[in-house]
Amino acid sequence: MFEDWIKEKQTATDHDIEKDFQIPKNTLKKWRLNKQGPKVFFRLGDKILYPRAAFVEWFMQHVKNKNSSVVPIGSNRTKSNISES
Repeated sequence: MFEDWIKEKQTATDHDIEKDFQIPKNTLKKWRLNKQGPKVFFRLGDKILYPRAAFVEWFMQHVKNKNSSVVPIGSNRTKSNISES
């Protein structure tokens, strides 16, 4: 599923993960501080680097709805029809 993402380069920054997986950088930071989340990461100066293969392996273990497709969150309601059921 994420083969192309893994092949792109060896490591990913927290910015790459935020952009591609919609996991905010602050959440990744909290997970690192609390020893939760992906266990393998490296600090290079001010950057945090995650091995892409290890991150995808961790991510796949923690996806709740593995068999369902991704559904965009949105609503057809507008301000004018918000009270309709």
